[in-house]
Amino acid sequence: MGRRRPTAPAGPVGLVGLVALLLAAAAAAGEPCVRAPTPGNPAPDSGPCRNGSPRADTAESAPVGGSQPTPVRAGPVFTPGGGWSRAEVGLLIGSQRVNEDLGFSTNIFQTVSAAAQDVGFGEHYGARGSVFFNRYLGVEGAFTRTRTSFEFSISDEEAGVNILAESLVRSSTEFAGALVGQFPLSAMTPYAALGYGSGNASVGDGDDFRSGAFVLGGGVKVPFPQLPFLLTLDFRFFRYREANAALQLAEGGRPPSATVLTVGVMFRLGPSSS
Repeated sequence: MGRRRPTAPAGPVGLVGLVALLLAAAAAAGEPCVRAPTPGNPAPDSGPCRNGSPRADTAESAPVGGSQPTPVRAGPVFTPGGGWSRAEVGLLIGSQRVNEDLGFSTNIFQTVSAAAQDVGFGEHYGARGSVFFNRYLGVEGAFTRTRTSFEFSISDEEAGVNILAESLVRSSTEFAGALVGQFPLSAMTPYAALGYGSGNASVGDGDDFRSGAFVLGGGVKVPFPQLPFLLTLDFRFFRYREANAALQLAEGGRPPSATVLTVGVMFRLGPSSS
């Protein structure tokens, strides 16, 4: 029988290994950890990571008080998504320019023609209101008054000279309704309008001139910061359907047209939407 080789006592070696494992565990447990803020503890908490607490490099920020702040839209001036309101009403002021071909008359001696055209921008003022079905489409109505200075001229076409040049004053009132399409942007709102209106005008001591008119226009609205007001720059073109019978010569002549340029201040009724 062979003789058994003596072995080293197992007790001291096992004890040393156990002590090493305990020291390693204590070192890992004592490593600092920062916890994410919570509704009950808004300040970050430093301490050992225990019971599965998340580490600072993996924890996700929790909303304070259980709510998330509303994001603020940021971007360039022409970013879509500007504010708009269901209804707007305001005042406008500007100028109206009218051009009118009054036709011609012929006899055995001469042929004369006449025209009426304002020699300067006239006084134009009124009010306008709009109602929008959504952020892009709405309707509007406007009432305006205009006083324009004219130069009424009759020319001898064969001789090429003016027979008469007289200054007149044209007073008129206009009412128009239109369908409006707009596109709200972050800093301004361009829009276009298409509609129909009517005008009642008188020139000097002549008879009243009444006619319907097609209306085409557009412009831009710019909001005031933090205020329920809009500054508008607006252009309209009126094409009347009938000629002014009180000023027409014997033949020819065309219905007048008018171009209107105004600035205005509009007030937003109700809260604006974005």
